[in-house]
Amino acid sequence: MKNLRFSLILIAILAATGCALQTEMSSKTRVRKVEPGLKASDYAMYYSLPRTVFDIEVVVDKKITKPGPFAAYAERFLGLTSVPTRESVEYSIVEIRVNTHPEKDPGQMYRIETEGKPFGARVSLTADGLIRGINLPVNPEVAVSQEAMQRLTEREFDFPQYPDLTLRKNTEPIPDTIYRLVRTDTSFVKIPLIRKVEDQKSLLLQAQEAATNLMNLREGRFKLLNGDYAYKENDGSRLPESASLGVIVRELAVMEDGYVSLFAGRTQTERETMKFTYTPNGQGITETNTLFSFSHGNGIEAPETSGADPVILLLSREDTNPMDQILWAEDSKSSKIPGLAFRMPEKIRVEIKRAGELAFAREFLVAQYGRIDFIPASLLTDESTSIEFYPAYGSIKNIFRR
Repeated sequence: MKNLRFSLILIAILAATGCALQTEMSSKTRVRKVEPGLKASDYAMYYSLPRTVFDIEVVVDKKITKPGPFAAYAERFLGLTSVPTRESVEYSIVEIRVNTHPEKDPGQMYRIETEGKPFGARVSLTADGLIRGINLPVNPEVAVSQEAMQRLTEREFDFPQYPDLTLRKNTEPIPDTIYRLVRTDTSFVKIPLIRKVEDQKSLLLQAQEAATNLMNLREGRFKLLNGDYAYKENDGSRLPESASLGVIVRELAVMEDGYVSLFAGRTQTERETMKFTYTPNGQGITETNTLFSFSHGNGIEAPETSGADPVILLLSREDTNPMDQILWAEDSKSSKIPGLAFRMPEKIRVEIKRAGELAFAREFLVAQYGRIDFIPASLLTDESTSIEFYPAYGSIKNIFRR
């Protein structure tokens, strides 16, 4: 009788111990989408799915043209036609660059709640809370640093005021006749006297002297390169050669350009990069957005500016996602336990058009156009199964056994 009672007590103890062990080993994980009105009863981990943001850089050249002081005489003295006669500014689009970067989607944030052994809480996230993986090997902590630099430069234009209009002084003697009254016995006699008065040279004369200097420069450079100085006009002195000759020829060309600019004017180009961002809403087959307006006279302007060409960003889906064609049975859909949400990004064609003409075209993967699905909740509690994601898209990269 005593042995029977001892056996019953031992069986009861073992049963209770087994239940306790079973309760300790059990683990439950629940994933819920963060929405208005969600009530949290305990601590949990949060993660977000990413959305794709477009970074658009537009490289614009600003060309400034200033006329020369002798523009009116360019054709007369140098045979130059169609030279600028007034200052002008012209803008042109040189290049368009499009890149993407991920950011947290505020509409796709999830809460992971665990009970028991927290296998499902072994979640790896990026610095800004995007899902990176489940049960991944632990890596040493890496310091995250951010650097930003902005270079400030003064907008200086190399447009001199053309001080060197001539090699001679800017005045010329002008004969002036004056009269001196001389008294004679019977009357006064006017005796003419010639004197020279210094006065400023006319613009025509200055242009003529500048053209003469330009022709002398060209003639001298031709003789120097042709060898005429060595055989005809050399007085016995040694002529420049090798590197010295190259320097002289180069400086003569600079002087020639300076004199030509007195008639043809000067142009200067300033390059600037304008940056725009756009976040697609991920709905529909096509999506358009006016980035800015552009005109040759004013460059980049507000999108609603009238009289300028609108620059439009166009997103279009070329193919439908085959997963969207799957029809889940009502009973299986209702019995599914929500698991870990992930995304399957869609390929989107990105076009940028100016006044209807195509300026940029390329295909990109866009996260928010993709379908959202779920990994079974049982995988979150399996310590031996690891899942790795693409943080930029929220899609699955690897599922492997540890």
